This record gives sequence, C-alpha cells and structure tokens, in this order.
Amino acid sequence: MRIRSTSADLSVKGVAPGDPTTPGYPSKPGVPRTPTNGSTPSIPSLPISYAEALPLLRALNGHGPNASSFPERWHGGGLGYKNVSYNIGPSPPSVNIRLMNEQEYVTTPLWNVIGIINGSIPDEVVVVGNHRDAWIAGGAGDPNSGSAALNEIIRSFGEALSKGWKPQRTIVFASWDGEEYGLVGSTEWVEEFVPWLKNSAVAYLNVDVGARGSRFQTSSAPLLNELLYKVTKDIQSPNQTSPGASVYDNWSKHISTIGSGSDFTAFQDFAGIPSIDIGFGTSSSDPVYHYHSIYDSEYWMEKYGDPDFAYHVTIAKILALLTAQLVEQPIIPFNATSYATALIHYLDTIKDVPALTSTSSPLPSSAISEALKGLRRGLDRLHIAATALDERAAHLALLAASSKKTKTPAAIAKLYDQARDVNTKYKYLERAFLFPGGLDGRTWFKHVVFAPGLWTGYAGATWPGLVEAVERNDGESFRKWAGICEGAVYAAVGTLEA
Repeated sequence: MRIRSTSADLSVKGVAPGDPTTPGYPSKPGVPRTPTNGSTPSIPSLPISYAEALPLLRALNGHGPNASSFPERWHGGGLGYKNVSYNIGPSPPSVNIRLMNEQEYVTTPLWNVIGIINGSIPDEVVVVGNHRDAWIAGGAGDPNSGSAALNEIIRSFGEALSKGWKPQRTIVFASWDGEEYGLVGSTEWVEEFVPWLKNSAVAYLNVDVGARGSRFQTSSAPLLNELLYKVTKDIQSPNQTSPGASVYDNWSKHISTIGSGSDFTAFQDFAGIPSIDIGFGTSSSDPVYHYHSIYDSEYWMEKYGDPDFAYHVTIAKILALLTAQLVEQPIIPFNATSYATALIHYLDTIKDVPALTSTSSPLPSSAISEALKGLRRGLDRLHIAATALDERAAHLALLAASSKKTKTPAAIAKLYDQARDVNTKYKYLERAFLFPGGLDGRTWFKHVVFAPGLWTGYAGATWPGLVEAVERNDGESFRKWAGICEGAVYAAVGTLEA
C-alpha cells in the first residue's frame, strides 16, 4: 500500500488546523517554521472501501477486546453480517500486512480570493465564505454547490451596488483554498488578520456542501439561532411533497453545535467570531451521496442529487438573506438570551459524559457538582444580563423603524449612539469566551465553550476543558477549568453590563 501526501494532509483538525508548521500565526514566506510532531498523526491512515477492509477486520475476529467494551460511540456493527465481530487486536503472528508510506513534505502556495463591499460602518464586518478546492476531480456537491451559491449572492449584491445601494456594514466574500488539506486557506487568513477581525467582525457565514439532498441542516453559534429561524420561515422549501411550505416548516429545527470540519473553525474556535454553517444534506429517502469520491460529479448532481437545481437556488436564498439581515438591520439581529440558555443546557450534560480511563483520582458526581457551583451562579447572572440586553435591543429596533418619520435629527443621533452601544456588546460577547492559554494539549483552540471533540474531529464539543477532564477522571484539571470557564462567563457578563 502506498500513501502519498503533503504535510498539510496530515494536519489533525482536532489539534491544530492550518499549516502545521506555523500554529497560531500566518504561513508567510520567510516566517519561522516549527516541527510538526505535535500536530500531525504518527499513525498513517488512508480511506479504503469496505471490500478492502473486510479481510483486515476478519483477521482480528476473536483477538483482543471487542468494541462493545468501549464507549458506545466507538462501536462498529455495520458489517456484522459480513462475519466481522469488531475486535481490536493485536492480530495473531500469522497475519501480516505490507504497507509502504511515502511522504512528501513540501511548502506550496495556496490562493484565497477575497472581495469586499465597504459599508457605512467600517468596524462592523460580516464575512461570507466557501472553499473551492475539492478532495478529488469533480466535487459537484463538495464544494461546488456551495461555490455556486456564493457566486450567486456576490452577483446579486453586485447588481444592487450598480443601482446605488450601499450596505450599512462591510461585507467580505471569501473563496478559500486548501480546505480539504486541513482548513489551511481560511485558518491562515484568520491568523493573519485576527487583530482586525477581533475588533470588527460581527459574524462568519459558511456554506460548504450547499446541496446534496433535501434535508436542511446547520451548525451555529447560539447567538445566530433566532436569525436562522426567522430567515428560513421567509423562504419557500423546494420539497414538493409540502406545497407552499417554508424551509423552516420542513426542517427538524435541530441546530448542531460548532465543531470543526469546515472553514468556520478558525473564526469560531480561535478568534471568537460567532459562526454558522448551512447546507442541504441527505435524508434516508435521498440518493446516496458519494462523499469525497470521484462520483461526486456533475453527472450525479444532474441525474440524482438536485436535477432541477432547486436546492442550489434555495441555499443561495438562505445565505443571501442571512447576509442581508446581518449587514442591514440597524440592531445586529443576535439573541444573547439564546446563548445563555444554551450554555446552561451544555453544562447540564456534563454529568452524562463517560470517563474513558480509570485512574487513582476518580471524579465523582458530587465533586463535579461542587466544582461547578460558581460557574452556575455566573450563568444565572449571564442569563439576566442577556435578557436585559435583548429587551433593550428590541426596543431600539422599534424606535429605529419609525425614526425617519417621527424623530428629530438630535433624537436620531441619540438613537444611533444607543444602537452603537448595543451592537458593540453583541459584537464582543463571543470574544469574552476566549482563553489565551487555549485548551490542554491543543492550545490553538481558544474558545472555552466550543471546540471539535478531541476524539471526534468534526463533531462539536461544549465546555471542552471540563468534558476532557471528566473523560480523564482528572479532578484537578476539572477544578482548574471550572475556574477558567467561570472567569469567561463573568467576562461575558461584564461585556453585556458595561
């Protein structure tokens, strides 16, 4: 077996995305480069078909622990009917595999394409992005369906510009390179411009696979949840089984937590910029989507995936309306109460986290509850402050809607100052949850609430410092992270109450 790859292929998204030789700073010509031992895996891996995997899996039958001995999310079972019992080995001495692993460590240019529409408020910026590189030749779903949506809203906003429109807030459109190789393009861009982004960015909107089926799915920072509900109610669903239904009507309303796996990672987890990722995925009744394969082709899309391109059009409408709402509303359409409510819910789930190891210092539930008392008090106070800010924002939005007809210039100026204050609080709220030291063992991730799971990669983990301490049965680490998280929550309270 021969594996060819670049160093960026091996970047572990759960440890540090981007160029593994420049963690935390941009990969520019002439910068110092660090060894990649800590950010690249020591066990080479290569996707193979299950037909190729069957002899390997069967050779392990009866050897070593069974997968059923481990947490449920590690279980196999899908190939049991093929006489696979899911033991983990070691294999018997009579079984040998010959493997050739050839690596090419090279530094090569990547090209992000950035377009900007300057707004009237220069320090309030919305970034909208999609990656254009595909895993293989083709990529009709991933990423070209998302690229089509991005290009369409750029065209439509350009049409509005030609007719004299100018947005209130600045819009940055980004076509990222190198996403499939460790989120390199977007990560390096964020690392380069993070001082400006931390002062200016309101939100990042991401579309990766825009259309591959009929099921609307999204992951989002809780600040954006209410906006997502509002926008999807205004757009008709292409699902013909429910004539006249909106996307919201046909959607499960499930919003996943932000993890990794696409270009929102650096914005949310490193820079503290509330992010959202949207797309139409597959349901059980949709044609099989051949993810990251040569069958993700134009033919597949036209024949099976989205023959009339109705889902392409719909995802473009959703992305365009999300962008328009964020750049045109006088009050940024965030909801801080949703955030505070979500944080309380996330904390309640920690008691259900299974330990993955046995140590001499077990972490009983009573110790967890005791360590979290201060954090819970902080979250209660955050909820109060968030509710007060949202109520103030709603009041100002009503005043702004009638200001041109009923307000004097002096009153309008006062209203602008009040709106500016509320918007600034919304803009900086997410940043309050950044911890400069980063997570234990993967310091690139700065957010104390959101990170990709250490063992799940793409899937999001909440309160990751606390969760990973529970998984390790590490009471000292748990108490440390309870204090760090409590400090972040009170920083967020200070942001809202200032």
